Amino acid sequence: MSDNNSNKSKEIKEDEENNKEEKRQEEIKEEEKKEEEIKEEEKKEEEIKDEKKKDEENIPEEVRKSKNGPMRASRRPLQEKKIPKFEDKLSQLLYEIKNYSLLVNKIDTYANALPLGSFCFSISFILYGFYEAKINKEIDPFLYFILLLFGGFGQIISGIFEYIKGRTFPANLYLLYGIYFTSIFYFYYYDTINNTSMILTDDIKPFFYGAWAVLSLPIFVGSLQSNLFFVLQTFFAFTFFIVRCIGEYKNSEKLNELVSGILEIITGFISLYICINQIINEALKFRAIPSIPINQENDIDINTK
Repeated sequence: MSDNNSNKSKEIKEDEENNKEEKRQEEIKEEEKKEEEIKEEEKKEEEIKDEKKKDEENIPEEVRKSKNGPMRASRRPLQEKKIPKFEDKLSQLLYEIKNYSLLVNKIDTYANALPLGSFCFSISFILYGFYEAKINKEIDPFLYFILLLFGGFGQIISGIFEYIKGRTFPANLYLLYGIYFTSIFYFYYYDTINNTSMILTDDIKPFFYGAWAVLSLPIFVGSLQSNLFFVLQTFFAFTFFIVRCIGEYKNSEKLNELVSGILEIITGFISLYICINQIINEALKFRAIPSIPINQENDIDINTK
């Protein structure tokens, strides 16, 4: 009897030990599963962090560093949106226009339109200044087409691209003066072809140039947050319209021709310097040609370090 009891007790102990080992193995397996889950979660978190870093790297510096001011990249914050699939490119473009914040991540896909706008601005002011100052005494229709193509269409196109990139100051600058040179082409070329002065008469000219002086004033104020050469460019342009308005009001040939022409030529060469500055500095990726920024955060020359 005693042997039987001892055998039973041994069996019970063995069963208990077996149960304990099974529990331990189950606990070990659960711990391993938890560790695997934790590792998977950590991997997912690392992947999310890597994706965020990549997204941040793709965001241009003008968006990250911009603050309130005329040079800020966009008024709207970046938003995470799921972009639907489109059958054609036109519907995708219309969707992106309606959801402008989606275009922020695509800013780098557009080229810098500042050199184009500055060149068109400069060539128009220089040639028209030569004509106004009587350096080019003959009325050449070629001049008017230059004003239309470069001063009008060229500046308007560059202004549109600046709006897409979210740079308010250069967009308004080029669009405003693009409209000005387009109107000059229409008024003067129409009168030249028809040998009349039916549209821009002597009585209307002071108001015409006075209105453009008023429109140029906020552009000049906006340039105070960019760099010195933009300030000089907009200042001389504003001064030109003031002098021309006074000259037309007083019927002064010196103000209308010599002084106005010289101011236009100076304005044009300053803009030409800005064009060269933008092209060379962006190509070399550093400020090889100085731009003398007034506000580092709102500097228009954002493509160089």
